[in-house]
Amino acid sequence: MPETITRAELGALLNELLEAERAGARLLSAWMAEAAPGSVLYQRLREVQRDEARNCAVLIHHILEAAALPSGLTGEFYDKGLRVQDWEARLALLNRGQAWVARRIAAALPRLGPCAARDALQEMHDSHLANIARCDALIAPA
Repeated sequence: MPETITRAELGALLNELLEAERAGARLLSAWMAEAAPGSVLYQRLREVQRDEARNCAVLIHHILEAAALPSGLTGEFYDKGLRVQDWEARLALLNRGQAWVARRIAAALPRLGPCAARDALQEMHDSHLANIARCDALIAPA
């Protein structure tokens, strides 16, 4: 059985995820400004953006619970995503980012004992997988 995560390690993990989620939320807001309001693309981006923003709030709460200070930084994903212009490439990049977060959480979950942060991270993991499926449907419609 893996060693239980320390409070310091949990704070660092949550801050790493916060920076990634903040990058995703900001990037999706920028992309939404270019999508046709009311379009399926716009609606999907809005759904994912709301998840990212909600995740930021949840992460900040759990960072404070871990007696750590929330990072004010935005992950590199934001700048990387601003350089992508093609919508299919954007959605593929978004999915890679969502998958990175899901993998990062999945790797940490076995080290977390029963706690509110574990439950929140499991929900976040599951929502990232659902967002990947939503965006995949836009990339390769049935």
